[in-house]
Amino acid sequence: MGLGIKDDKSLDHVPGTVLLDDETTVTNTGNLKHGKGRNAHIVLSPQPSNDPNDPLNWSAWKKELIIVILSLGAMLNAGVNGPLLNASYFGLSQQLDTTITTVVLASGYNLLAAGCIGPFVCAFARKYGKRPVFLVSTLFIIVGTAIGQAKVDYNYLLAARIIQGFSTSAFESLIVSTVGDIYFVHQRGLRIAVINFILNAASSLASIICGIFCVFQFLLMFFFCPETTYLRDTRYNTDLTGADAPEVMGVESKPDVEKPVEHAEQDMNVPTKKTFVQELAVYTGVYSQDSIFKFLLGPFLTLLNPAACYAVIASGLLNSWYVGSAIILAGIFAGPPWTFNAAQIGYLGAGPFIGGLIGSLVCGFFGDHVIKYLTRRNKGIYEPEFRLVFMLPSGIACGLGMFLFGYTLSIGASAYLCAFLQGVMMVGVLIGIFSSLTYGLDAFRSQSNEIFVMNMLFKNFMFYGLSNFANDWVAAKGPQEIMYVFGGTSIFLCLLALPVYIFGKRLRAWWSRNDLFVKLNMTTSGPAGEMG
Repeated sequence: MGLGIKDDKSLDHVPGTVLLDDETTVTNTGNLKHGKGRNAHIVLSPQPSNDPNDPLNWSAWKKELIIVILSLGAMLNAGVNGPLLNASYFGLSQQLDTTITTVVLASGYNLLAAGCIGPFVCAFARKYGKRPVFLVSTLFIIVGTAIGQAKVDYNYLLAARIIQGFSTSAFESLIVSTVGDIYFVHQRGLRIAVINFILNAASSLASIICGIFCVFQFLLMFFFCPETTYLRDTRYNTDLTGADAPEVMGVESKPDVEKPVEHAEQDMNVPTKKTFVQELAVYTGVYSQDSIFKFLLGPFLTLLNPAACYAVIASGLLNSWYVGSAIILAGIFAGPPWTFNAAQIGYLGAGPFIGGLIGSLVCGFFGDHVIKYLTRRNKGIYEPEFRLVFMLPSGIACGLGMFLFGYTLSIGASAYLCAFLQGVMMVGVLIGIFSSLTYGLDAFRSQSNEIFVMNMLFKNFMFYGLSNFANDWVAAKGPQEIMYVFGGTSIFLCLLALPVYIFGKRLRAWWSRNDLFVKLNMTTSGPAGEMG
């Protein structure tokens, strides 16, 4: 049992478990590639191939540029797109001469469209790669924004929101799995923390974002974000096959962390590095010969995997509860005792923005350091369940923030205090989403597309449901009850992380023995040119 995690006796290697730190292990890792500088003792996982076109071998600046551009896309297409009208619901209802629930429902259809397109996004990304999906998604938001600007009319607003909804899915789901494509296990925490902040907290400043930025981001993405999907030889996936497999260890040699020995692949022909123009190709081939209809089933299969299901539901509900708190703001603060206008309601977004920034900084600075520390304590072996330790502070912050936010709203307290408490709630939400999503990525990287698409589908359907009844619930019962429900369920989800932490490795082993993706031939790993 490693640090409270129960071992599994049925498999020699449980997918997700990684030999990460060779300073505290007795295993000979001399033939494996290591990190550089202060990370020279870190065994790279997955192991990069010798192919210069392998995204793991791209330069650091190229990887960071890709994440920056896709993060901008996440802000414009997902982080801003959904909550864009939050502060203006009350004003729009008066301008369009309709009820606030009807206006909120327009955004509800936006989220419903995002959820419905999710399985198709996953299927096309599996078969044709992520690049064309990202590009087409941004085109949807450009077209939708143009329609929304054409005329002040509810039907135009509704059409615009539905079309914009089709842009959301890729940037809510595929961007996280892109991190898994181009970064090693020990590098993912900081990048996911940044993306988490962009998708959730940065949306609080939605009113400063204009449609013109979508065109700018599209051009950046076209020129500087090549395809990241890569069919790497399975022997390099040490998180899936184990780092001590003979085919990974390669030939015998003296350990040298500065100049690691090449794998057996060194005698093979290494492909030529693609030129900048070649990387601009939108279509880069087929990544699986399986029917695309089979891949449409993939996201739903993840719900049969208990550990992956927990990651989907925990991150999805925490995200939904923050969005629910944002949906009800306009109706509450437009009335007494505040009587705020749309601009003043928009300023309240500073609370969750700052809270999200704090939560993201906590995850960014401590996320990878904590797993390295726990890995050293565990004799060099990294377990994905280590990511779940962050659910404890998440539960504390969510509970305090949501309960007190609901109470202060009900008594008509200072708007500054309400915004502060929503910020506290956002700290917990961001840390909880980070913890559960990084766990899902590290535990089941080969199915990360499906997990994150299912997460996106689940939470957007939740958003749609909240847009239908949240304001009516507040009108009937007041804000206290709904926020107490949010707080109670959030604490329960965070406490549920404890049994997942303890039995997670056994759950991963069970899924590995009964993996429906393997049984239905829906995997896409394997040597380039072969379709697994």
